Amino acid sequence: DTSYSTRIRDNQRRSRARRKDLIEQLQNRVHEFEIKGVSATQEMQRAARKVDQENTRLRALLSLHGISHEEVDTYLRSFDEIRDRLDSSTVVANNLLPVQDGVLEVKNTSTCFCAPTTRVRDQSPNSGLEISCETAATIIADMRGDGDKERVRASLGCRKGEECNVKNTIVLQIMDER
Repeated sequence: DTSYSTRIRDNQRRSRARRKDLIEQLQNRVHEFEIKGVSATQEMQRAARKVDQENTRLRALLSLHGISHEEVDTYLRSFDEIRDRLDSSTVVANNLLPVQDGVLEVKNTSTCFCAPTTRVRDQSPNSGLEISCETAATIIADMRGDGDKERVRASLGCRKGEECNVKNTIVLQIMDER
């Protein structure tokens, strides 16, 4: 009976030692992860400072070329609106659109989702980055086979009868969402 008791005590002692080692290993791993987390946070902060500095310099360059801070802010906000619009959009297809010559400026952004663009002085009138809302709606409606251009125009954010342009990337994203 004593050898049995001794064996149980030894097993319990080894079990406690294994548990203690495991706890120490886990504590060491937690400590390592904490150190890595701090390091990653510091690296992210350095990257954020670098991006901020680069943005400041790019804004200064744009200002030198006659583009106001307000124009830059409006342009940047347009991407938030585009993302929000695309998140709620349900229109899609899967082919590329041809580029159409057209105007780069939006006539009425308060009623048209088309993102405003700024014109750099040396930029050609057709940068190939936009297409008229009407043309985009026609192409998408024809591709879908339903011919409902007004519904497509609405999904692009353009109202009936309004002349505006939509970035090709937006049209392609909407086409890919179906």
